[in-house]
Amino acid sequence: MGKCLRMKTGVAVVVLLLFTVLSVHVAGFAYAQTQTITIDNAVQLFQDYLARLGNPDLALHEVEEYQNNFYASYFEKSTGIFAFQMLIWKPGSFWTGGMMGSGMMAGVVMPEPGPNLMWNTKYGVMGGMMGVYRQTQSGMTVTAAQAKALAQQYLDSNFPGETAGDADTYYGYYNIDVLKGGNPFGMLSVNGYTGQVWYHSWHGAYIQTVEVTPAPSPVSEFGQASSILILILILPGVLLLLPHRREHRST
Repeated sequence: MGKCLRMKTGVAVVVLLLFTVLSVHVAGFAYAQTQTITIDNAVQLFQDYLARLGNPDLALHEVEEYQNNFYASYFEKSTGIFAFQMLIWKPGSFWTGGMMGSGMMAGVVMPEPGPNLMWNTKYGVMGGMMGVYRQTQSGMTVTAAQAKALAQQYLDSNFPGETAGDADTYYGYYNIDVLKGGNPFGMLSVNGYTGQVWYHSWHGAYIQTVEVTPAPSPVSEFGQASSILILILILPGVLLLLPHRREHRST
């Protein structure tokens, strides 16, 4: 059964420091601290960030607006697996004493805290960013269905009346929308190896969503291997038939 990971003071400070370094390094400032940011502005900022990455295999899936921030999810075109999650904090938003919204972080495209940094085994702090270790999506022992069930168990125990949506597959974890009355309400993540649950408490009330690029279904490694195997089996037969077709045409 999933366990809720609570961000203690020391962890929160470390994550905030990482935000500062990463955001200044890869995103830069985009809006004045007192300037209002609309969802259209946020979509453009997230798209500009993607362009600066220069990775043609990545695509921006959607942007969600919350009370405290704008949230964006990116995925890999070649695999259909979600890559990472980014945020833009609204000026004046309240989280950890208003540190993110009223200080230097507002209006900056930066990595989302929590699982995106700590559980992402390819693009997160524990994966590609710092090279501590690498694991692939195929190594996860928790399935998407199990992750959804664990998420629902957690919600039933802690937030009765909220339901778990479908599980989006990331490297090392699953991200799941939280619904209330059938409508978007929030989100949580489930670790793909331990089943731990991490509720995203930093968003605030849900407002709206803009889909930028439809996300494809993940391509399983078995499916990729099967396609290669089929080609290997068919190719010799095709090569054998070609001489016979030429002889038939010559006669």
